[in-house]
This record gives sequence, structure tokens and C-alpha cells, in this order.
Amino acid sequence: MKIRGKEIKFLRTVKATSEIAKLCPDQDIERIGELFSGTLPTTLETGAKIAHYLNEGYEMNKHFEDPDYEPNIISVEEIMYLTDSVYTELMQAALNSMNNGAEVTVETQKSKKKVKNQE
Repeated sequence: MKIRGKEIKFLRTVKATSEIAKLCPDQDIERIGELFSGTLPTTLETGAKIAHYLNEGYEMNKHFEDPDYEPNIISVEEIMYLTDSVYTELMQAALNSMNNGAEVTVETQKSKKKVKNQE
């Protein structure tokens, strides 16, 4: 999504997961839902932090893949000055990426070794 002409993307990295877990009760990422059951100011700020960490994950991952890429990470403060509707859209995109990042996938290739038949 674009915010103020800047493309904002998200990626659940190890660092992002670690930072988000620190926000959770007992630092347990499985309890992330509890972060959104508090007061409105607290939940809005927590959401902004989560979006920031996921965007930082994307930007830094891209930088490490391409050292010439200059990360442009959206700050918590910038997120907090969005309109309600843009904030909601940003949070939906961030949480979707977080859920996508939680999937465990492993790519495998068929072995090229020849297996001798045992009879």
C-alpha cells in the first residue's frame, strides 16, 4: 500500500517476531490477541508498533539482499498521525503479512542421486 507516496510493505522476520513478542503478555507471541483488548490509546499504539516492526523487517531484509538499497522505514509516530481509515488499512495489511509469515514452508528438490535397487 502507498502512504504519502511511499510504498509500505511488510515482512515477518525473526527480528520482527522477536520485537512483537516483547509486546505480548509474558513475551508469548501466542498471546498477541490480548494486545487488542485494552484501552483504545494502548491498542492503537501497539498496532502502530507492530506495523513498524513488520515494515522494518521488509525494509531491512531488502537492504541485506541488496546493500545499495536504502531502507525507508515508517515510524510509529508517522503511523500515529494517519487518518483512521488509512491506519485501519495499514493494520489489515500488516496483520495479513504477519499471518502469512507464520506459515512454515520448506522447498525441497528431488534427489539427483541414483538409488540402487535392493532385491
